[in-house]
Amino acid sequence: MADAPATPLSGTVVHGAGRGRGLGFPTANIAPDPGTPVPPPAIYSGWLARRASGTVHRATISVGTNPTFCDTPEIHTEVYCHDAPGDLYGEHVDLWFVARIRATERFASVDELLLAAREDVRRSEALLDSAHGRHVRASLS
Repeated sequence: MADAPATPLSGTVVHGAGRGRGLGFPTANIAPDPGTPVPPPAIYSGWLARRASGTVHRATISVGTNPTFCDTPEIHTEVYCHDAPGDLYGEHVDLWFVARIRATERFASVDELLLAAREDVRRSEALLDSAHGRHVRASLS
């Protein structure tokens, strides 16, 4: 699908600022492996594959600088797992992208960010259930 990388982003789950959990959207922060391509900043739909357990989870992925909080110029990769797999710290994972949902943006308030995040998850679910989303998932087995 356009605007979604065809190769996975591989990396290790590390501690982040903890902001997502406090907002009701706990995220797994991924430190990409050296040499792993990171897609352009955006919100994506995709699959998180846990190498240790072999399980695959529905995900909404944010690649960007957290512009609403303006706390760093660094690019972060954060993953919200729809089916909440629990603590992933230290795990090596692969992110398989299905589609780009939208550009990252700075919101005027946390409430606006939360409204957008809920819509992102809704759109991500629809994309994961699409023929293309199911095809990407099937290729992981």
